[in-house]
Amino acid sequence: MASPPPDLPGRLWRWVEDFVAGSNPDAEGIGAALVEWVDGREATDLQALLDALRDSGAYPISLHVLEEAWNAEVPLELAGRIAEDWVGTVLHGVGDPKGAAVVAQHLVKGALARGPAFAGDLGHLFLDWRLFEAADPLIRAAAAAHPGDTALRFNLGVVHKLAGEWAAARDCFSLVLRHHGDDKATRWNLGVVCTALADWAGARSAWTALGFTLPPGEGDFGSPGEPTAVDLDSEVVWGRRLCPARVELRTLPMTPDGANFGDVLLIDGVALAQTAYPDGSEGPILPALAVIKRAGTRTHQVTVDSPGRARDMAERLNQRGVPAADWSGWCAVPTVAIGQLAEQDDDALQAAIDAARGA
Repeated sequence: MASPPPDLPGRLWRWVEDFVAGSNPDAEGIGAALVEWVDGREATDLQALLDALRDSGAYPISLHVLEEAWNAEVPLELAGRIAEDWVGTVLHGVGDPKGAAVVAQHLVKGALARGPAFAGDLGHLFLDWRLFEAADPLIRAAAAAHPGDTALRFNLGVVHKLAGEWAAARDCFSLVLRHHGDDKATRWNLGVVCTALADWAGARSAWTALGFTLPPGEGDFGSPGEPTAVDLDSEVVWGRRLCPARVELRTLPMTPDGANFGDVLLIDGVALAQTAYPDGSEGPILPALAVIKRAGTRTHQVTVDSPGRARDMAERLNQRGVPAADWSGWCAVPTVAIGQLAEQDDDALQAAIDAARGA
């Protein structure tokens, strides 16, 4: 565990210890006293203080010190450390991803003012931490200032990909690949954006180079495959993998305005987490990037008199080929979600519902 700066008055560190022990809740007051002490001292004292606060778990005090330090005149290297600590404390120490996104956004203006190199480094960190909204302007600014930097060009390709700017992303990854032909991450990303563009020649080239065996031909190569878990607006949904970058949705999302049963989702390749798969194994949850093909399905909600009735009705509808799910656990009353397929008219759907109700 890091020790506080040797010159720090013992009473100030005792206040920190009292805070950690729960006997002094005044994080802001303690933070203000520490800021007053460190003001005008060497950068090493600030670094030692931040290390000691982090290691002691005094995160609310750290946040006050970090905010004041960010607004002070400090060397660029120290400013980078402060920005990383500030966002990292909220994200990893406090465990608040939404709060970390707010802090990251707050840092953008100051990061841009510190120059393109600083912006590029911080943007890269934000990409690693999935703080994409804050990373976007930093990476764009840095890449514009340093067009020959292939690392920035790769990150710019990621930013374009996340923004749905597929052609611009393809240009970035193609350029990087010309300089680093063995880079697997670049090939994967190129495969993703070529798939989004229906550039089947480009996608085939990327996936084949990564070792995938594709059906012969020149066009689309997708075909239904294994179950795949996908993160869709923070909800885990299930689909059938069509190719390395596409999944056909086979469940009814709770937010059908974004995607629905039968839609084809473009997915990214870096797993967000693991979950139990139907065969009992652990498998990845992959992030959805966009809906690239609509099935035309609409979701209806039907209330019933009990959760057991909802489960039975959903099962019977599925047996009749109508996608359905028991949403009783998420709704105020027992509810069945029912997907109306594009080819199914209202009368046919109602007949299936009536049959499932009366069975």
